[in-house]
Amino acid sequence: MPAYSLREDRDRAIQALAQEFPKAFFILGERRKPLKLDIERDLEAELAKDPDHSLLDFDTIDALAWYRSHIGYLKSCLAGASRLDLNGKAVAKVTPAEAREAAAEAEEGFARMAARRKTNGLPQQLVAAPTPVAKPAAVAVNTKLDNAELFTELEKQLTLVRTVLGTDADDALRKQLARSALKLMADELATVIARLDAH
Repeated sequence: MPAYSLREDRDRAIQALAQEFPKAFFILGERRKPLKLDIERDLEAELAKDPDHSLLDFDTIDALAWYRSHIGYLKSCLAGASRLDLNGKAVAKVTPAEAREAAAEAEEGFARMAARRKTNGLPQQLVAAPTPVAKPAAVAVNTKLDNAELFTELEKQLTLVRTVLGTDADDALRKQLARSALKLMADELATVIARLDAH
């Protein structure tokens, strides 16, 4: 069995949570929504129903703490935003005090990232005011390809996304490149679906 770093373990746990509870958990930080307070109890009760559940292979409590510490999650915790249960159902609202606390944690996160950039030797102006990332031009689907060739292209795009994101998915350029590849994949899948619907 391969050895994983703590971050990889957490990322794998979050992927598993997102697969099991797709209306509550999201891999991409900017899609994350506030979770029900003490959702750990609901998760533990759900996992207790199946002693062979695949999520039992993970430290879900640690993964949930990691998930909630992500700046994307913290930014979603605006006053009045709905808190979701495991099924994605709104069960409560973020209070103004909780929103202030989340905003303060997000600011601390931004400060830590700026400090890391400074420590890594990036110029001070990049730390204070990052340069906007140029958006790559959209790539159109090659509609001359047959379905099998499109699936091959999808596999290439997925490999590209994995490579580009690497272990630092918070880097703006990496995100933009991955987003472009994912959009192309969505367009390629839509092309295949349209062909299936036409027959």
